[in-house]
Amino acid sequence: MNTPGPQQHRRLSPLHVHRTLQVNILVAFATLLIITVIIIVGYTYQQNSQAILNLSRDLIAQVTETVIERTSNHLLPAAVMAQTSAQIPAVETMSLVQNVELEAYGMEILNLYPQLSGFYIGNEQGEFLFTKRFPDGSIGTQIIDRSGDQPVRTWTYRDEAGNVTNVEVTTEFTYDPRERPWYQGAKATRQQYWTDVYIFFTDQKPGITAAYPVLDAQGELISVVGIDIALDELSQFLATQKVGKNGHVFIINNREEVVAYPRISLATQEGDAFRLTNITDLHLPVISAAYAQHLAATQTAFTINLEGVRYIASFTPFPDTFGQDWDIGIVVPEDDFVGLIKQTNRISLIISLIILAFSIVLTIFLSRSISRPIVLLTAETQRISDLRLDSNLEIVSPIREVQTLVESISSMKTNLQIFKKYAPAELVRQLIQSGDTHDPGGQQKELTILFTDIGGFTHLYQGTLPEDLMQQLSEYVGELTTIILEEKGTLDTYMGEGLLAFWGAPLPTHHAYYACRAALLGRDQTRRLNQEWRAAGRITFPIRIGIHTGETLVGNIGSNQHMNYTVVGSNVNLAKYLQAANDLYGSQILVSAETYHQVADLFYFRPLDRIAIKDNYPTNIIYELMGEVGHTPQEVEELCARFHEGFAAYMRGEWDTAVSIFQALAMAYPQDSATQLYLGRSLTHYASPPGPNWTPTTNLEFFNQPRILA
Repeated sequence: MNTPGPQQHRRLSPLHVHRTLQVNILVAFATLLIITVIIIVGYTYQQNSQAILNLSRDLIAQVTETVIERTSNHLLPAAVMAQTSAQIPAVETMSLVQNVELEAYGMEILNLYPQLSGFYIGNEQGEFLFTKRFPDGSIGTQIIDRSGDQPVRTWTYRDEAGNVTNVEVTTEFTYDPRERPWYQGAKATRQQYWTDVYIFFTDQKPGITAAYPVLDAQGELISVVGIDIALDELSQFLATQKVGKNGHVFIINNREEVVAYPRISLATQEGDAFRLTNITDLHLPVISAAYAQHLAATQTAFTINLEGVRYIASFTPFPDTFGQDWDIGIVVPEDDFVGLIKQTNRISLIISLIILAFSIVLTIFLSRSISRPIVLLTAETQRISDLRLDSNLEIVSPIREVQTLVESISSMKTNLQIFKKYAPAELVRQLIQSGDTHDPGGQQKELTILFTDIGGFTHLYQGTLPEDLMQQLSEYVGELTTIILEEKGTLDTYMGEGLLAFWGAPLPTHHAYYACRAALLGRDQTRRLNQEWRAAGRITFPIRIGIHTGETLVGNIGSNQHMNYTVVGSNVNLAKYLQAANDLYGSQILVSAETYHQVADLFYFRPLDRIAIKDNYPTNIIYELMGEVGHTPQEVEELCARFHEGFAAYMRGEWDTAVSIFQALAMAYPQDSATQLYLGRSLTHYASPPGPNWTPTTNLEFFNQPRILA
């Protein structure tokens, strides 16, 4: 692995976390779309809502103005007719009892003004003339006569045509006009007087009275003319004033009494009596809450929230010229105006979300079409950085720049594939993984060196076509190279028909083990190749391998223009000597004692000799590698075991024992060259024993001409 640099260790902030290109494109598009939808929908809703709210305020103002105008017009005839009637001379002089002209006058007034419910006159003597319209259109006249010993009240009822339908006379009554609010108010003010809302005595319904005093020349009160206006018609009129779908329009006085409200009774019964309906009697919490806020904050227009619903409230006083301390109240849910806008906005939002979802899906496909070639290119460049150039680059992108990059990388890959044939790609890959600086220089490390060669190659190629020989040699070297690389080895160089490889650098491994495995696999693969070539009538390659483990100088040798990662030193030469010594013993794989001691429990070996090579290598035993434990035939195991016994007897000078063992082995393995060699040596020493200072040693001083000292 590469050693992480400072940039790799630096912790990235959440905003700079590396994400895939597809995610970045998707996030960018989705964010842009979401922001666009929010801005458009939000702005449209805000503008439309504001426009509707402005319109609602105009509507409330218009309704308020209409109600004030209609109420004023509704009450005006009562004031005018009360004043006009008070100025009729007959009212000043005529008796109220048996006064047919006044009765007719009162009925005519009621016929002219349908909103007037009663016309009456009361005087200081307690006489009373009252003309009243009933709901069915009939008219009744009440006269109270106090001229006798006992007051008498007479009710005369007429149908719509004016015909008398009934007359009721009674002395049992308590009504006295002089005690009524309208009479007392006009008497006290000596001018036109409007009563507060009160319950009419006759029908127990709320209403108001316009009263005007009749005075004599001295200013003394003679009588009072009064005209009643029931408030039912005002309530009916308010029912026609629509403010929104669920709006409330009402009139309220300063005593929190309801003057007019659609569809409810304005009189509340308590026992046998009636009183005016209070605002709390409406059982509408929103109206009570709005009026309370109006009183507390003296606001005329405001909004109020109740139980999660937002209301628009308006309280507008009647003008001072009206003569009554009344307010027109309007309370309407805000959704009555903006509800449709909200619904439209929700629909728009849903449509926008659907469009957004489709857009995101399209963005996913678009981002994938953009990012997939780049992702594939990234993976390809990663493989190229690892010098893995075997895959085919088949990438097509609709984006010109990306396609140009694809073609450039493909061309680079082709060039690298050519270059790879001349450079050890696996070595370069291992150097990259090891974190080597790749500068000239080296270090001393324990390595296992492997040398291979083909025995008698100089004589083999004579009589063989060069093309055929090169083809065979390439196949042979290719197989060995593959095995070495698969067994974690580093290929140093090719030397004609031979090659040099080592283990333990640049990557630390169980170098002796992998080197021995590679040697066995190479031997077995060469045997298979030889069988094929022999069957095809071609020459065969007798492989020779030498393996040694020791401290070796390894590193980069060369210049900035060309460099080789290689091993040098005496231990490399020893592996080469061991490879050549195979010809002496008829073996294929020779290993040094240093290699043997590291993997003795993992492979089957047999000792072949004690060797000496000038002063470069101390005298030591060399071994032949026969097979791997668990993967070797039984006869090879037995051969190694018996050969160990014979070799030990030979080294101890026990010639008879050595001869016996090697004779038995020679009969069992007649083709085994090492057995034949030691059988001959044992017989020689058995016939002519050496002296007491005898030490068997083979001198490998000369590369191709080892000299036997024993």
